[in-house]
Amino acid sequence: MALAVIRDAPSRPLSDYDVTDFAHLPSGYRGLIVEPGYIPRDLSDAVINTSTPLLRYRPDSEKSRIVLSMPVMSAAMQAVSGYRMGIELSRQGGIATIPQSQEIDDQVEQVRNTKRYKGAFVEPEVVAPYTPIERIIERMKHTGYSKFFVTKDGEQHGTLLGVITDIDFDEKRHAGLLVQDRMRHFEQLEVAHEEDVGYDLESANERLMESRHSAMPIIYSDGRLRDVVFRKDVREHRIYENELIDNKKRLMVAAAVNTRDYKDRVPALLKAGADVFVIDTSQGHTDFVYDTTHFIRQAFGNVPIIGGNVVTKRGFRFLVEKCDVDAVKIGMGIGSICITPDQIGVAKGQDKAVEDVTAERDAFFADTGIYYPLIADGGIHSVRDMNIALAFGADVAMLGYFLAGVDETPTEVNYKKSPPSKPYWGEGSARARMFREQRGYNPAFDEGVERWAPYVGPLEPYLTTKMKQLKDGMRKAGCRSIDELHRLATITTISEQEAKPIGE
Repeated sequence: MALAVIRDAPSRPLSDYDVTDFAHLPSGYRGLIVEPGYIPRDLSDAVINTSTPLLRYRPDSEKSRIVLSMPVMSAAMQAVSGYRMGIELSRQGGIATIPQSQEIDDQVEQVRNTKRYKGAFVEPEVVAPYTPIERIIERMKHTGYSKFFVTKDGEQHGTLLGVITDIDFDEKRHAGLLVQDRMRHFEQLEVAHEEDVGYDLESANERLMESRHSAMPIIYSDGRLRDVVFRKDVREHRIYENELIDNKKRLMVAAAVNTRDYKDRVPALLKAGADVFVIDTSQGHTDFVYDTTHFIRQAFGNVPIIGGNVVTKRGFRFLVEKCDVDAVKIGMGIGSICITPDQIGVAKGQDKAVEDVTAERDAFFADTGIYYPLIADGGIHSVRDMNIALAFGADVAMLGYFLAGVDETPTEVNYKKSPPSKPYWGEGSARARMFREQRGYNPAFDEGVERWAPYVGPLEPYLTTKMKQLKDGMRKAGCRSIDELHRLATITTISEQEAKPIGE
């Protein structure tokens, strides 16, 4: 069917199409529906559990190392996942995947910006005392932060010397001075020692409230800066009860890696604090993925790896048995901006792909006792698609277009369009290909196009509403959890006239 779209208008370039032009195409879940189930009187949205494992585990003896509060993972796409998405999605209990289609240093910065949030314990912006005030002004404008802590030599965990804020200098009058000329010195700060507060937020908050300061540095016994507690972040931390944090109270984030520069990219991302590595390739049943995963295992041991993408039973076996991954990502050619099937005729319907890989996962679990979470990547444009994907056996939904219209994506809103929209492009598109060409990888043709996603505002209220819809769908299917959705839900077909188009 997708080929017919191109043939019907051969003079119209792909870049001219809007996502609604493809509304009649099957998403992989179009034409399917979850049948209603029995609803006992005690089954309400309030008791439905949307938590889900992200990494392999043995259900009879252990828990997954990472458990999401909601089955949501943002796609590794330039138009979707930056550090703002990383922060906000992790706060709500999901996880973002920072894309690899950027320079290593840029991806590292995105990961670091996400990881510096430790619940309310934050690694702040730091500067050296000899930094010119002009440089501080530039950094404040670039980062949006107004408070910089001063450490010896400007190292993140160096000896704390003081703080400088935007009220400590005048841009014109003090432009020729250095930080040390205008900063407030250590003696003027309210600090707490690491051995006194550890990562006990209540203890740190009590000290902060008594101090009347807006921020309180936490220092090690030798005077080095560990992190800072900000009054505003304490309030936010209390709001996000389901935030996804590591053992140091930092927000968690995934980072995509490719099968070419992984020997340089993986160590840098690991040093920056990446919690999970996602192998980012449209066809993951390859020797290149094998080489990448084996490098990571041999060099860094048991770090979490999500392998993909595959759409076959053999592909699943290859990733778990040969590549030693912790979870498997499913999908090829099904995204709303992916034209791989049109270009080369190789792909697979997402419903059949998830069904097949789930069957193999379940067989493997029966034989070994090891459960491998599955991530459905592509074709999820609405809550109904997500519910169907989970009912088929997926544990997590990887979302691109679904999230592309929120404030936290790295793109700008075009208010001239009706409705206001944000640009959304595939990693195989000409726009993303420019970066690949800079790295010496020159594909002969595009496998993705650029679309527009309606602007929907901030992520939190948008996703909160979507999760309420998901819970209500699970309730009407008679299921209390994603595990019950796997075991109890029945998927049936509906007529093409009943199938709603993309975006509804």
